[in-house]
Amino acid sequence: MFLANILNEPLCQPIKKNYEVWYKFMEENIEFWLPDSEWHTKTHCARVLLLALVIGHQKSLSDEEKDALAMAAMFHDSRRLDDGIDKGHGSRAAEYYKNYCAEHHLLFDEQTYYMIYYHDQDDALGVSEIVTSSSLTERGVLLYQIFKDADALDRFRLGPDGLNVIFLRTEEARQLVDFAKELLRKSSETNA
Repeated sequence: MFLANILNEPLCQPIKKNYEVWYKFMEENIEFWLPDSEWHTKTHCARVLLLALVIGHQKSLSDEEKDALAMAAMFHDSRRLDDGIDKGHGSRAAEYYKNYCAEHHLLFDEQTYYMIYYHDQDDALGVSEIVTSSSLTERGVLLYQIFKDADALDRFRLGPDGLNVIFLRTEEARQLVDFAKELLRKSSETNA
């Protein structure tokens, strides 16, 4: 199991089982357009999944909300065309998520769709779209912020200065900066 060396840490214990279920789902079911990517791999998505679930637990989210974060984490970079900015990979991944749900008779969650769709956009646009959507819950913005923070916390893979902490949206994410560095280090050891 990927990240098994970190899942036994106290911080991960409350979300360990959920992580293992979702990680297995991602490994067995989600296709990535850039499987040989240097930065946007299933390994990256696995770390984002773990971070999103940890923050979700710390925020006392419902199981449904944590499931929405998990789906967003697993699908968000699946439709990248390159390792650059690739504006639009969020919308492509959101459509993949939507089609995947329809084809596999899974419950489609509009909040998950929005998180994936706008994760590669400026926060102002993503939040504006979520707030003006009549079908999303009032907690949609919080879920979007948690997801964006989980994704951002894995920016250390881009280098020691990959993350500017002042842009993190939640206090929980700010408290996880050192954990995110350790997570990257330990996941690199696992894959070496």
